[in-house]
Amino acid sequence: MKKIFSFLTMAAIVFFVTNCGGKTGSGSNGPASIEKAIHTQMQKGNYTKAVEIMIDNLDGEKTPTAEEKAEFIAMFSEKAAQSNEAKGGIKSFEIISEDISEDGLSATVSTKFVYGNGEESTETSKYAKRDGKWKLSMGK
Repeated sequence: MKKIFSFLTMAAIVFFVTNCGGKTGSGSNGPASIEKAIHTQMQKGNYTKAVEIMIDNLDGEKTPTAEEKAEFIAMFSEKAAQSNEAKGGIKSFEIISEDISEDGLSATVSTKFVYGNGEESTETSKYAKRDGKWKLSMGK
């Protein structure tokens, strides 16, 4: 259980810390669509749903148990709520770029956030294509 919990924690960190950029255009099931779904829920203050979408789209070999998923949702939801509410919530967000590699197996999505207090930030998430589906990547 510690291993999967560590994996999910790392996913959250990678999700919120990485930075990059590029071109757009992979359709409704692409990385940008997953990002939009996650951030729309976060903007609404529905952190639990945002984390569920994130977990459902993680690139990993092992599916977390219901207990592991619940623990991660509780932990991450609380931290995300505190962080966003300290900034006045997410006023708006915009997918700036979706950069898909030439081989079509990896991508990065950059998102710009504007918070209620006027602060702005840009974050980038990495994706990998597995079995024809885009997944949040834990790889380098």
